[in-house]
Amino acid sequence: MTDFDLGEPAPDADEEPDDEQDSSDEQPTDTAIEEAMSDSSTDDSDSSPSTRDQSTSTVSSDGDDSAPDPTETGPAFPYDEVKQSPLYAREETWTEFEDKLDMELTPNLREEGIRDDELREIHDIVLEVAIERLDEFPERLKEKRREMG
Repeated sequence: MTDFDLGEPAPDADEEPDDEQDSSDEQPTDTAIEEAMSDSSTDDSDSSPSTRDQSTSTVSSDGDDSAPDPTETGPAFPYDEVKQSPLYAREETWTEFEDKLDMELTPNLREEGIRDDELREIHDIVLEVAIERLDEFPERLKEKRREMG
């Protein structure tokens, strides 16, 4: 986890800007966002643009002209569909989450032939799983409060 704290929004955060700017020129890349959001030690070679280009442009070795497997052709959705929002967790929980992603999920993805996963995809799936299991939240919250109290 980084020491970067989003804190409270600036007083003018909800105001419309005076100048209309073309945001497409200033839209950050996934790599830049991932680097800003995480200081965990990951293998940068897997997330570099050149590696992504290589992994998404490979030709089938058996020579058939069938459509490529969608799991091997890049992210499930484009960056412009992303809504960035802070996720508040204790440092130890966030570190455990990042470690599990790095040490368990990433190797499993590689075994499945997925080399160009994006952090936005992983976060989206994490939220989908949480939504599916919302019924567990009240009891888990009570347990956490008992442990801390």
